Amino acid sequence: MAASSELKHVDPDQVLDDQAPVQDEWGPIVSHHKAPFEVGDVFFYSVMISLFFGGLHLYGEQFWAHILATYPKPVIILGGSFIISEVGFWFWVTLLGVLDLYQFPKSFWRYKIQPLKVPTWEWYTKALWVVLQNQFLVGVPTGLLLYKLLEWRGNPIGMELPTIWDLAKESIGFLAIEEIGFYYGHRLLHHPKLYKRIHKQHHLYTAPIGIAGQTNAINSHCGFHLPLFPSPLAHDYHHEVFNKNYGPVGILDWLHGTAGSRELTLEKKKQREAAQAKSK
Repeated sequence: MAASSELKHVDPDQVLDDQAPVQDEWGPIVSHHKAPFEVGDVFFYSVMISLFFGGLHLYGEQFWAHILATYPKPVIILGGSFIISEVGFWFWVTLLGVLDLYQFPKSFWRYKIQPLKVPTWEWYTKALWVVLQNQFLVGVPTGLLLYKLLEWRGNPIGMELPTIWDLAKESIGFLAIEEIGFYYGHRLLHHPKLYKRIHKQHHLYTAPIGIAGQTNAINSHCGFHLPLFPSPLAHDYHHEVFNKNYGPVGILDWLHGTAGSRELTLEKKKQREAAQAKSK
């Protein structure tokens, strides 16, 4: 079968549901049976956090003291956040772009989730223009506004290095906030009156690519099921069928009955076909 690189879009009222067939766009190259979180993901996060805090407290305190003595607080918070997010975003997006557009290194292409949909330069150029607008015309003014709100509240951001206990507490809190805000906000964007005007552009990518997300969503949009990395399968499936897996964690999808996977849909399809065969 010829590989498809077409940038196509399907409206929500035409998308797949539990009663519709799913075409095999994922291919037989690699097994995709993986939960959103598993042992490999926990290992990955544990190693990254350990390396970060080990390096931070062994080598970072003197550097951080120099930063505090050299730059004012607004520059550190606004400028530092912008530089770190930009460097991280473009570093990973560039690596994924080489993998998508040149299939280099070739051995990693076996982890492509939908290998029959091959990304093209058209995909990347369309996304590049939108990303630059979002980062500079939306992200910068939003950052300034948020900082002004923080100042209005007394600027509660501390400048001391966090402990691992502080990170654990805040991570759990932010995870809960993100799950609630992202799930209901995302479902709202899929309402027909908002979808065509706002969110449709993001769903042009039925096989997502990293540059089509923002910084914290690169992995879930990367299109590759890489070993040890957090699983992008749930959100990749959302881009394929549009009406499943709205949330980042999956708890609210489970509660509201919007959780889904390609394997479950194909299994239901097989069961329906078997039942229809028996009835004949």
